[in-house]
Amino acid sequence: MDRAFRLISGWAMLACIGLGCVASTGCISMLMATGIYMWNGGNTVEAECDKLEKERVVVLCRPPASHEFRNAGAARSIGSTVSGLIAEHVKGAEMVSPKEVDNWVDEQDWENFKDLGRAVKATRIVYIELDDFELYKGKTLYQGRAEITVSVYDMEDRERLVFERQLGQVLFPRNSGIPSSDKPVQQFERQFVDVISVQIAEHFYRHTANADYALDSVANH
Repeated sequence: MDRAFRLISGWAMLACIGLGCVASTGCISMLMATGIYMWNGGNTVEAECDKLEKERVVVLCRPPASHEFRNAGAARSIGSTVSGLIAEHVKGAEMVSPKEVDNWVDEQDWENFKDLGRAVKATRIVYIELDDFELYKGKTLYQGRAEITVSVYDMEDRERLVFERQLGQVLFPRNSGIPSSDKPVQQFERQFVDVISVQIAEHFYRHTANADYALDSVANH
């Protein structure tokens, strides 16, 4: 059943890419390679961190300190999206609602983020720090850039840090910018938020390796 689901999902993704793809040798090669990959069932990898299963989890994303107000909306969207992905994929995870998180952020100091975990009776905190978040490469090109650190705290074990990863620099699209005249900035930001959120959330559940194979093509549509 899992294999059948992956195949159906994979071919659906291919169809979406294909509809927006200009017929060319490179595009056809990409579709064929991805098709073979999906036909073989994909290459799944296990979660790096299994500390969220059957726990009450709160996700909090902090914007860069230097641009806290400018990027506050993106940070909230990342936190909400990561929370939704964990709820969907991590067995037994009970998620604190993003609305509760937003209410806390509006009233409290970032330095006391563990107070949030205590206030909502969470057993785990997923704390996401955006050390950098930019949407532009120059003045007329979009290329999302972010530096991200993800930490998990066990609130039942003296608030101990039980997992931490620096994702390094995340670029979208990876290889080049796209003209800002092609789409509204809000649309591009939403795409970039989704890319970041998936890369964060996949640390906590089994997933298909190289699922971002065609991200540069997606960015252009």
